[in-house]
Amino acid sequence: MESRVTYNALADVYDLMYPAASPDIADAVDFIAKITPEPGRVLELGVGNGRIAIPLAERGLTVHGIDGSEQMLAKLADRDPEGKVRATAGDFTATTTGEVYDTVFIALNTFFAPTSADQQVECMRRMAEQLAEGGRVVIEAFDPLPFHQQEGEKTSTRYLSPQSVMIDSTHVMRDRQLILVIHTTVDGSVPQPTQELIRYAWPSEIDLMARLAGLRLVDRFGGWNDEPYGPHSPRHVSVYEAVRSGENGSE
Repeated sequence: MESRVTYNALADVYDLMYPAASPDIADAVDFIAKITPEPGRVLELGVGNGRIAIPLAERGLTVHGIDGSEQMLAKLADRDPEGKVRATAGDFTATTTGEVYDTVFIALNTFFAPTSADQQVECMRRMAEQLAEGGRVVIEAFDPLPFHQQEGEKTSTRYLSPQSVMIDSTHVMRDRQLILVIHTTVDGSVPQPTQELIRYAWPSEIDLMARLAGLRLVDRFGGWNDEPYGPHSPRHVSVYEAVRSGENGSE
């Protein structure tokens, strides 16, 4: 997958892009821990370097993660020498653990890493397949509207450290719901641009994908702190449950 190549290249700066000590990470950990019964089992798709998975495991939960980037999993192993988080290398749209979990989640827009609607539906099906009875699927994703309305190229800069910044250039292909992002780290060395291609999906589209996988929406929040979700929310945290046999999945 495209995401595997991208996140291999970004592994060395990922901690600077998304610091593990940020309040948002703590809020995500609190949210997942709150909806997972004790002693609970959690599966993260796109586990990466373990920024959410490790603190969940430190709370006593059994945590398993799947990721397609060898370099990111190496970072996870470095940060988790005791192996609190069980990691599986593979494409999370096709790879399963063969086990079931109380909570299956995918954070930080990683649901958009598969670059076709079919792949995203398969991702949803893999999540449903690994969900225990009474369990919850959780997806965090940005609202696509600002990108969908974007005209032409857009360039922004993000602070990484006192010695480095990252320049992000984005190009939106609205007809295919694709965003091409070129990340360039400027830190005094020779810049090595990295391309990231993602396919955004609207919340209603994600809900339909969930229905196709036998899931239905339970709650939708504007963030990890249970903020109300509304038309101006920049992201959503959506919670799904399995449709029980004999139900049609209507709200």
